[in-house]
Amino acid sequence: MYKVQKKDGILEDFDRGKIISGLVKAGASAEEAEKVALEIDTWLPTAAVDNVVNSLDIRVKGLSILKMINPQIAEKFDGYQKTGE
Repeated sequence: MYKVQKKDGILEDFDRGKIISGLVKAGASAEEAEKVALEIDTWLPTAAVDNVVNSLDIRVKGLSILKMINPQIAEKFDGYQKTGE
C-alpha cells in the first residue's frame, strides 16, 4: 500500500477515489477521471520512494495527464484549491 505525504508532512494511505472525486468536481467526466486514476496507478511505483509519494507530485502528474485528455478541465482543475489550504 502506498502512502501520500501531505503538505504538512502527515502520511495517509493513497486513495485513488480522492483523485476521481476531485476531477469530477472540477468537471471531468467519470470516464476521464478514471483514465487519469489508472495512469497514476501505473506511475505510482516509479515515483514512490519507500512506498511514499508527495501529494504535490500526484497533483502535477494528474494534471499533466488531464491536459492530454481534456485541456479545458485541466485548466479548471489547476485553479482549484481546497478551502482552507
